[in-house]
Amino acid sequence: MSQNAAPTVQVDPVLVRRAREGDPPAVEALAKAIYPLVRRWTLVRTGDPFDADDVTQEILMQVVRKLESFEGRSRFTTWLYTVARNTHLDLQRAEHAHRRRVDAAGGVERSRPPGSVDPGDDIDRERSMATLLRFVEVLPPRQREVFNLIDLEGYSAPEVAEMMEIEPVSVRANLFKARTALRARILADASELTEELA
Repeated sequence: MSQNAAPTVQVDPVLVRRAREGDPPAVEALAKAIYPLVRRWTLVRTGDPFDADDVTQEILMQVVRKLESFEGRSRFTTWLYTVARNTHLDLQRAEHAHRRRVDAAGGVERSRPPGSVDPGDDIDRERSMATLLRFVEVLPPRQREVFNLIDLEGYSAPEVAEMMEIEPVSVRANLFKARTALRARILADASELTEELA
């Protein structure tokens, strides 16, 4: 599966430095540069394009707020991943707390009204990704995260080990289990994706 992985995004260190120094055009350019990476990551994590849009915007805001904390000791994308992961966890906690309050009050939470799909989106790609996400969602959380970072984002096992703070051998074991489970599901339920993801 890794043969079709997206190339690891490289962010211009000069752009990062200028953005950290507070240069508004550099901050805007950095946000535009990392948007596709963050959007793809949130789509994998949430499984829903509308939720992915909301989470992406929140992550980008957090990146801008926390940019001064990036010290350059690791790759910028490693730091970005940490901010994205923590922001998503914070949003999940807030959502769970909100649901508990609604349930406790005996209220009914209204569902979000449907939005319109961005005309610039590649619809076929979104559909293929949605099909894959249905299968990825049933993986255990660690397998899902490792599969996303290596096979969808293009990071190496040592990079993922650093990001997730686990041993490289654990990364490889989880990736093997995820790929095995996904291949079985694809062969059984969506054979048309076999060549694309082989």
